[in-house]
Amino acid sequence: MNRIFIAVIATALGLAAAHAQTETPAPMASPAPAASAPVTGKDVRANCRADAKAQGLTGAARKAAVDDCFAKARPDLVTAKKCRDDAKAKGLSGAEFKASVKACKAAAN
Repeated sequence: MNRIFIAVIATALGLAAAHAQTETPAPMASPAPAASAPVTGKDVRANCRADAKAQGLTGAARKAAVDDCFAKARPDLVTAKKCRDDAKAKGLSGAEFKASVKACKAAAN
């Protein structure tokens, strides 16, 4: 009888410990984004589109305004795209493509 009682207690303690490890913690308030957190290109472009929409721009004027806004906010991404486009125009691929883009970006900085 003692062996059964001890086995039941040991099992209950084991299950309690396993259950305690799998519980999710209470949700915490998410901290405000750090000032040093990088802003993604997607976020920047969305903000630029919203600004153009707020100004009531349409068509080519809207596209030009979004492109200009994006270029001012993330010149690094604009440079990277230009370097990739240049490497594609040269017909490069693989390691040559990567090396060309890397050299182009380094020269732009």
